[in-house]
Amino acid sequence: MIAKATARECMMQVYRSQLPERIPVAIYSRYLPRGSAERLARNLGLGIIDYFPLVSMLAPPWHMNAGYLSRVKGADCNIAYAWENNQLVEIRSFDTPLGTVSQRTRKDPAYGSDWVQKFYISNVEDYKIVQYLVENTIFHSNSNEFNARQQDLAEDGVLLARLDRSPYQKLLIELAGAERFMVDLQTNPEPVLALLRALELRMEEVVDRVCESKAEVVWLPDNITSDMTPPTMFEKYCLPYYIKLAEELHHSKKLLVVHMDGRLRALKGAIARSPIDAVESFSLPVVGGNLEIAEARSAWPGKVILPNFPSPLATADEQTIRKFVEKLVEDMGANTPFMLQVSEDIPPKSWQNLLPLLCRAIGG
Repeated sequence: MIAKATARECMMQVYRSQLPERIPVAIYSRYLPRGSAERLARNLGLGIIDYFPLVSMLAPPWHMNAGYLSRVKGADCNIAYAWENNQLVEIRSFDTPLGTVSQRTRKDPAYGSDWVQKFYISNVEDYKIVQYLVENTIFHSNSNEFNARQQDLAEDGVLLARLDRSPYQKLLIELAGAERFMVDLQTNPEPVLALLRALELRMEEVVDRVCESKAEVVWLPDNITSDMTPPTMFEKYCLPYYIKLAEELHHSKKLLVVHMDGRLRALKGAIARSPIDAVESFSLPVVGGNLEIAEARSAWPGKVILPNFPSPLATADEQTIRKFVEKLVEDMGANTPFMLQVSEDIPPKSWQNLLPLLCRAIGG
């Protein structure tokens, strides 16, 4: 009797652009509560997508999770909490010889996502302070923890090696915010460009360590959408970074998966010219994307497309969800490897019914 392929085997075949034994359905580990419905879905073949940094993140990091936070030479990190409008606000600050920068964040009560109320960079002088943090970050290795997590996950899914966002996206999303960053880049570019260069140089050190690791798939959570990263900026800042990064990773036999969960039609030509292996969390038109699957497949031959299940459909009836899955499989084509992901927030209390249904629907 031939054993059925595991979730990990099917997922890895897709990442490698090979046809899997069955189309996998997988979910980010952070979106998967534990319990009987979770056990049922995993018994039906649901895979887990987990991610963890092989090296601690550049300061200041997006998340203060274990393994993410790095020490900074000559700087102190402080975290305080305050209640505002009946919500808990986290105040993160870094004191440096050049001054102090701080960020205010709150957690979404439904999904647990971090939302920034105030960015670290709130004026032009803050770029130099953040640059100090970047240049004086002391990385530490997470390879033992990474290998242990990979061993624990085993055949139930794939552990991705998480990198920092590319420099442009990190400033846009994490450090300065869209309005501050885009205005400063146009009106006072010198400190912005200096920080972008510093970010890229330090990120090269991390990539070197990742290339030496046992990781097979490297994950870049760039959250690309043309609304915030228009074609001119994508081609000037993101595309060269992807080309250089992919070249190094491919030389070490590793795959590069980039989280692009927005409106991509204006960027489809530039994405086609990038050597990335997979466009992850691809947003279908029903959830706000503006690129149909057929158009994306035609534009990106050889690239794996990993569509995200549209959260607005999570509360739909079984027939509607089954029709969506059938149409998606038809649109992807019989000879196109892909994986259906739950890689964005889904409404609370809907996952118990949704995940088993997706596994049954895509399995016929």
